[in-house]
Amino acid sequence: MQLNSKALGLTFGLLASGAWLLLMALSLTTGVLDQTVQAVGGLHPGFSYTWNGAIWITAMHLVGGFVGGWLLASVYNKFAA
Repeated sequence: MQLNSKALGLTFGLLASGAWLLLMALSLTTGVLDQTVQAVGGLHPGFSYTWNGAIWITAMHLVGGFVGGWLLASVYNKFAA
C-alpha cells in the first residue's frame, strides 16, 4: 500500500498549524497556559508572544508539518515497495 505524500504532508501541516493557532489564541485571550506556550514557543526562531507571533508560528508549523509528513510518507513508500 502506497501513501499519498502530498495528502499526508498537508494533513500533518494543517493539524500542527491548527493546534498552535488554537493554543496561541487561547493563551493570548485568556492567559491560560501562557508560560507553557512562551516556553515552548521560545524554541522556535522568530517567535514572539503576540498575535503576529501566532501567525508566524502557525505558518512555520504549516510548512514544517507539510515537509515532515511528506518525508514520512516518502520514506514509508520506499520501504513498502
